[in-house]
Amino acid sequence: MPDPNQDRLLPDGPSELLRVEGIDVQFGGVRALWSVDLGVAPGAVTGLIGPNGAGKTTLFNVVTGLQAPSRGRVLFDGRDITGTKPTRRARLGIGRTFQRLELFGTLTARENVLMAAETRRSSGEGGAAAWADSLLARVGLTAVADEPADLLPTGLARLLELARALATRPRLLLLDEPSSGLDEQETDQLGRVLTALAAEGMAVLLVEHDMRLVMGVCNRVTVLDFGRVIAEGPAEVVRADPLVQAAYLGAAEAAPPEDGLRTAAIAHSGGGPAPVAAAGSAGSSTWPGPVPRGQPALELIDLRAGYGRIEVVHGVSLTVPSGSLVALLGPNGAGKSTLLKVVSGRLRAMAGSIRLDGQPVSGRAPQRLARDGLCTVPEGRPIFPNLTVQENILMFTFRARRLRAADLEEQAYGRFPVLGDRRRQLAGTLSGGEQQMLAIARALLTDPRVLLIDELSMGLAPIVVEQLYSAISTMVRTEGLSVLMVEQFAETALVVADRAAVMINGRIEVEGTPAEVGDQVVRAYMGTAAG
Repeated sequence: MPDPNQDRLLPDGPSELLRVEGIDVQFGGVRALWSVDLGVAPGAVTGLIGPNGAGKTTLFNVVTGLQAPSRGRVLFDGRDITGTKPTRRARLGIGRTFQRLELFGTLTARENVLMAAETRRSSGEGGAAAWADSLLARVGLTAVADEPADLLPTGLARLLELARALATRPRLLLLDEPSSGLDEQETDQLGRVLTALAAEGMAVLLVEHDMRLVMGVCNRVTVLDFGRVIAEGPAEVVRADPLVQAAYLGAAEAAPPEDGLRTAAIAHSGGGPAPVAAAGSAGSSTWPGPVPRGQPALELIDLRAGYGRIEVVHGVSLTVPSGSLVALLGPNGAGKSTLLKVVSGRLRAMAGSIRLDGQPVSGRAPQRLARDGLCTVPEGRPIFPNLTVQENILMFTFRARRLRAADLEEQAYGRFPVLGDRRRQLAGTLSGGEQQMLAIARALLTDPRVLLIDELSMGLAPIVVEQLYSAISTMVRTEGLSVLMVEQFAETALVVADRAAVMINGRIEVEGTPAEVGDQVVRAYMGTAAG
């Protein structure tokens, strides 16, 4: 291991601002990074891509000091900073955003940026305020500068996190999935900002699944798969590389024998889930029994909702039949996640009503809805990162009465075997796909009648999304689970859905079978759907 106090200038400083050399990271028996080398030059956007679980966020954590490598070193501007604390690295000029939003929700957008600007201010409060306002304008958030961060839709919150990172005046900016939740216009705005930052001399390292954005802004791209660098070079060359294509398609030969994660996930995706307790056996609720298959399990009736005086959802009505999977599709900014917040009790409706198994539940708190059988897997894979996988699961066995907690735990591992292999690993160190599996497994332990899933695919590679949907679809078919899912990954969602609805500008424009709405989905995502 390198000397943790070493912070000296190395001879013959490199042209790259950041250089990582021979980085290994190991979590117990899982080797997350294998001898990774990477360089990031000033005045350029460098892409870091790869399938889910490839080690991209782990490498980010090594660069920012949140994760110590098992071997190798990190050089910044020619200095070895491998043992330097994260706060020191930030002062040296390393800034980052996170895959999961990390904002101060009760502060306004302006106050969030000011908090960061104050750490590097040079001319008092007035200078920091002016700097914050200029950054909000740069990312297109002037109009919402005085709105609380937790009331902003995901796309705007992502741009706010970028503005806050820029407020520290970084020389190197690390962005972890910054386009997640952005619509096409916001993504284009992000691309223009990144290109301009590089033109001004900043070094940018971008982790991103949106290949259109990667191809549009990156000068060079490095590809990770199972913790190894499998390709590096100009964006167009990397995209055509057969190894890269195999990794993204989940080809069996792409998996090294040392890591069985993808093999286990693929093997399970075609099998049935573990048996579960009969509906109502896990708790003592007096709620009526589930309605027969095909009858309405969840009904949304003329719902209207928004933030403050701004109405986002305009009179939406939608039914989820018992034992079916309904996909709510549409471009970003259509109001899908806002609608799910209303149904899950996290946002009060302006008007309209909600019925669960024929009973009115409008206005009930999320914890009451969970006891009644309506459980939510929110956007962003909410887990307890500092608890182990096993501890996360046991937290959700609180409804157990007739079954032991140990039995419920084994059911979770039966549905997602990879979680059993990771049961003693801290949840925060799991890959994005594994965290999503954990979030779903926990929700299912509450024995829900209706499961709400918000953006299951966000930040995940297509092969992992397919595996997750295959598991959920099997549960719908064999266990009678009712599911309402909000999803951007329309093609995969339509394969497994029984019915689908397309939402545009806060309204349901078309509803029917996947075959009936397929063409409308394409037009909606291209911005040409009829209104």
